[in-house]
Amino acid sequence: MKSSKINTVALFSGGGGLDLGFTASGFNIVYSSDIDQYSCNTLKQNQAKKPYLSKHVVECADIRNLTAKHIESQTNVKTDFVIGGPPCQSFSVFGKRKGLEDPRGNLVYEYTRLLEELNPTGFLFENVAGLKTIHGGELYNDLLETLSIKGKYAVSAHEYEVADFGVPQFRRRVFFIGSKKGHAVPHMEPTHTNPKSLFNAHKAFRTVGEVLSEMPKPITNWKDSAPINGHVGRNHSDRIVERYDSLTHGERDHKTRINKLNPERPSYTIIVGSDKGGGKGHVHPYAPREVTPRESARIQTFPDWWEFYGTGRHIIRQVGNAVPPLFGAILGNHIKRSIFGEKKSFSYDQFIEKLEIDFLKDGN
Repeated sequence: MKSSKINTVALFSGGGGLDLGFTASGFNIVYSSDIDQYSCNTLKQNQAKKPYLSKHVVECADIRNLTAKHIESQTNVKTDFVIGGPPCQSFSVFGKRKGLEDPRGNLVYEYTRLLEELNPTGFLFENVAGLKTIHGGELYNDLLETLSIKGKYAVSAHEYEVADFGVPQFRRRVFFIGSKKGHAVPHMEPTHTNPKSLFNAHKAFRTVGEVLSEMPKPITNWKDSAPINGHVGRNHSDRIVERYDSLTHGERDHKTRINKLNPERPSYTIIVGSDKGGGKGHVHPYAPREVTPRESARIQTFPDWWEFYGTGRHIIRQVGNAVPPLFGAILGNHIKRSIFGEKKSFSYDQFIEKLEIDFLKDGN
């Protein structure tokens, strides 16, 4: 099967991290959906910006109301692959970890319902690594069994730290990859590591300093025109500025409970916040302020040309919920080779070039 014909349905697309990454790796996304209108508008306004970003149906919908019949009536093609990650707050170590007691946790079973209806060749299910330990691992094992859909799919489960693959952020996630052909998808070997590691044969971690050092000064009013989409900072009080200025790299502010970034290391995980807001960036490594939504997007490897719809918390939620597009592209290429027999392989640097992540070019 040629990569251009891997017709893919994207569920829980959010701000488009997986959508962008998998499209860059050659998957043909024919349908995207999310319940958040801001996210859907982001997906729509970025379509056709690059040769590999074709126009396709984007629907703002609750997955509980979606059916395979409806989706394929919109696409007029048979679905070959499904990607998506249901909301992770109910599983995250940062949340209350209610698991399936939280209604958002039950959406994982809506995902498997659509899988069974769409009957694709394969799928990708992404979520936080924290779900592996909820209820003593019971939920994790239940998911493995449920996603196999009574043995129809061979399911490979892998946990990845995205910093190990050249993303300038520590962000650990688990990926369930299913194949109807029974193909086991092998674990990807890391390409980057801490340069201080003994016998280091990998490239060095990408760092916050690489990403943020040449950013222009942000504006502080969303009504003004930002130098880059979303590069709008908060107006901090003198008291907060003084606190942030006194922090050392890696130190946590006792009030906001966010850390001052170290320019020589990857960022801490980008935090989403609650449904009512509260998502914010970490403290900038050089200036006494929080990083802007665009700076957080850079840390997530969203290229500057990818524009987010909305302001403030709307953008940070899209960014914080996303899979880094660069990692998505690397994983997508790996899945194409493992499940669909694709011979061609792209390197880390080639994906940076294709995604036009200019702030990571010509690095280590």
